Amino acid sequence: MKRTTQRRLEATYQTQLSSNLGAPRLETLLPDRHVTDKLVALYFSTFESTFRILHVPQFLAEYEEFWSSGASASPNLWSRDVFAAKLLSLMACAADGITTETDTQVSNQTTKGWIQAVGSWVKTVTTYAKLDLDFIQVMCLLLIAKQAIAYEGDLAWLAAGSLVREAMMIGLHRDPVNFKSVAPFHAELRRRLWATIVELDLQAALDTGVPAGISEDDYDCAPPSNLDDEDFTVSSTEIPASKPASAFTRTSLQVSLAQTLGPRIRIIKIVNQVRLSSNYQEILDLSHVITAHLSQSPFAIINNPDDEAPSKFQQSLYLFLIYRYLLALHRPFVLSLAETRNEMYRYSREICVKACLSLLSPLTMAPGSEIPVYPHILRLRGGMFRSEIFHAAATLCFELRLQVKDNKLPLLPGSVADTDQNNNKSELLLRVVESAIKYFEFKVRTEKQACKAFMLLNMVYTSAQSEILSASDRSQANSAMISDLTLENACPRAARRCQELLLEGEGKADCQHSEENWLGYPGNPFLVRELLTGGRCIHTSLLILTYAE
Repeated sequence: MKRTTQRRLEATYQTQLSSNLGAPRLETLLPDRHVTDKLVALYFSTFESTFRILHVPQFLAEYEEFWSSGASASPNLWSRDVFAAKLLSLMACAADGITTETDTQVSNQTTKGWIQAVGSWVKTVTTYAKLDLDFIQVMCLLLIAKQAIAYEGDLAWLAAGSLVREAMMIGLHRDPVNFKSVAPFHAELRRRLWATIVELDLQAALDTGVPAGISEDDYDCAPPSNLDDEDFTVSSTEIPASKPASAFTRTSLQVSLAQTLGPRIRIIKIVNQVRLSSNYQEILDLSHVITAHLSQSPFAIINNPDDEAPSKFQQSLYLFLIYRYLLALHRPFVLSLAETRNEMYRYSREICVKACLSLLSPLTMAPGSEIPVYPHILRLRGGMFRSEIFHAAATLCFELRLQVKDNKLPLLPGSVADTDQNNNKSELLLRVVESAIKYFEFKVRTEKQACKAFMLLNMVYTSAQSEILSASDRSQANSAMISDLTLENACPRAARRCQELLLEGEGKADCQHSEENWLGYPGNPFLVRELLTGGRCIHTSLLILTYAE
């Protein structure tokens, strides 16, 4: 029955190709072999460690066969086009990771061309063919690629919702034990794919500020096993027992993320609902679940130093995906603290500061480096990766202003004066925000994007500096410097610097619709000032007024 269906699908696809002879085949868009080798290796060392989509040994075997046999040697054009779609999509995910002078550069325009070609191919495929594991893999890779290079990344929630429904149509939401005919290999692959699809849907919902397309009651698929891909093959009659959490495998990060899916689904429901009905204790309970889980993360419990450990990218991406939920959960209460000075929310303030410092830690440049070389994760530009760096830096500026207004207890008679820890902390926050400003300056100069982020961050940073200087000893403070640190002066200064950066280099400004509106999306926590009372978003200018006197 299955072979008959496959032959029917191949015949239908051959007919479609015959009626569309003018369209180029996907494999004609592939670059030289040495370029694809680098991009494939880079993808497997980055995204595939967290978003498990492919079985690495199986894919590499198909990869070698694909290159060794030409299109004329294989009559199964459907299989070749499906594999070419996977290959182009995963290369698009990793294209921004090649940056050194010795590596072959892949232009952003070329990467967008790959995504457009795969997207066009997807539209030509029949609906029945889309209900297939291979096709689901293509869609997952395409969704990540669009967010990695900021190509229609703002529409990730729509694509993720469609992907959830297509996955449910083929039963990925049900645990494979419910289907006796599913082989052990495909059962484990289905679990991995489902965990990836739910993760992508939740991240897209958090980014856009709208409900997730899935709830805890909608699926019973078990989490994937903590196994390396080499531990099982297509011919395996059974899947080995899952390895302990202390053993790091290719799937450890996904397994760890899957263990928090329930709490994070509830967080999405709380922060994105129209009317806030949760009390602060529920916020704290969810937060404690997430922070407790972080202490058991794969890179925190590896016992054997000789074992393979997560790379910096893998660790940064894992923490990025987790900390976004803590910030979305607590940031509204930090804003409330500023307005009411309610000390009950001090825990939210501490959590936000620590999470922001962790998110911004990759901004640190290598010692002695004059030219910024930022990690791969900081070169991801769209969807979930679009604005979290800006929000984290702006939150630290907000914290600097709160520190100035903190009530400090005077030293009691006979006590020993200790070091001013608050000033030391302020200096640390100022340095981190300065690193973020340099990062956005680099993006404006090289990519001709992120102008709004650069200008707004300059202004909120100036406001924080002014607040700190104004609160210091007047006899030592520079009055002229204080008067210069105003929003009236900071705005034109930032605009002039932005213009200079745009004119530098040979690149051309690429003003996209998504760039024009990135600060106004519904999920922006700085715009949801009325979240606690169930209000609607307000104008972007309130972000600046929040920091102004």
